Amino acid sequence: GWSWDEVLPYYKKIEQANIKDFDENGAHGKTGRVSVEDCPFRSEVAKAFVASAADSGYPYLDYNAGDNLGVSYLQAHSRRGHRVTAGTAYLKDIKNRPNLHISTRSWATEVLFKEDKKEATGVKFTKNKRYHTVRARREVILSAGAFETPKLLMNSGIGPAKDLKRHGIRVVQDLPVGQRVYEHGGLFGPIFIIRNGSPLERNLLSLEQVLTVDEILRFRNGSGPLTSNSIESLLYVKSPYAADPDPAMPDVEVMQSFTSMSFDSSIATRLAYRLPDSLVREYFDPLIGVRNFMFLPMLLKPHTVGKVKLKSRNPFHHPVFQYQYFEDERDVEALVYAIKEVLRIAQAEPLQRLGIELYSRPVPGCEHVPFNTDEYWRCHVRTLTTTFQHQVATCRMGPVGDPDAVVDPRLRVRGIRRLRVVDAGII
Repeated sequence: GWSWDEVLPYYKKIEQANIKDFDENGAHGKTGRVSVEDCPFRSEVAKAFVASAADSGYPYLDYNAGDNLGVSYLQAHSRRGHRVTAGTAYLKDIKNRPNLHISTRSWATEVLFKEDKKEATGVKFTKNKRYHTVRARREVILSAGAFETPKLLMNSGIGPAKDLKRHGIRVVQDLPVGQRVYEHGGLFGPIFIIRNGSPLERNLLSLEQVLTVDEILRFRNGSGPLTSNSIESLLYVKSPYAADPDPAMPDVEVMQSFTSMSFDSSIATRLAYRLPDSLVREYFDPLIGVRNFMFLPMLLKPHTVGKVKLKSRNPFHHPVFQYQYFEDERDVEALVYAIKEVLRIAQAEPLQRLGIELYSRPVPGCEHVPFNTDEYWRCHVRTLTTTFQHQVATCRMGPVGDPDAVVDPRLRVRGIRRLRVVDAGII
């Protein structure tokens, strides 16, 4: 099954935890391959925010132990400040096994089936401008992500029959692939300026100041700001607009970063988040050279729901992501509520000792609204919207009889033999 008690042993099995305050609470493993740790670097802002949140009624807790409504430091997939991935944790040691074949720079285009039968037999893919076919002895297991897996299924004939026929694709199995997608959208801000910060953290003004020989050597030794995820602590909030009636189930996560977009003035950051040059120039650039930090609130369980559909039957076309962020007004109100909680926490003594002040330059497009009002923050939410790329539910898992389910509780595609989906799309 997929209950907390049933899944927890598997998380503990893969985990190698080094979390100072919560190592002995029974929720973490010690002998797995995936390192989970406190980031070696922790800014004065992170410490002050956690203390201020605790003073404001949010308990300090382990958000990976079952209770989430509170505040905590980030638990990162890193080892001594160096990122840990599936590649470093697992593949590095087994990549030369004779029964493991990793094909890089390859693009899966189609799942293959037995003729006139609903049984997967392999996958067709391209590499070096040539098509290749690989046959499965046991099963075909898809893990292309919440966008590419549904696209691959639909291009292979598994999906909404009406949509497949419109693209001239032979229907193998009529299933609601891509008919639901959730994305916990969020925003950049609010931002605070630090007036009384420690002289020891003056190099946190810009990426250029951190990328020095001394700091790179510190990073190699597992210390210094380069070991930080940049997101340092997390606050979990329950708004009055939550879909889940459980009073202990938060609906907004607020991430605290030790800096803002002014930290990296290169084009890379603005391209990554598709920020218009004019917005960066007018809103973030005035903070260059000023010690500041930012919060990033994001929805955990949005009311808004969208779809993922085929753009065409061309396997190299990305699918269409039909999602109107904040189409449901309750999602906006939940984020505004979380922002106001952050502003309330910012008045607590630990943060006030740093001499923080709210960055009061309005976001371009919201100048007509009185700053720091509910109406302003609604405008801010809709203007500085961002994605955190955690889309789910495009190949939703469900029990027998669930009309919205694509896979069963064992992750097998309904009605198809020897085919499973194992990525975030099943959530």
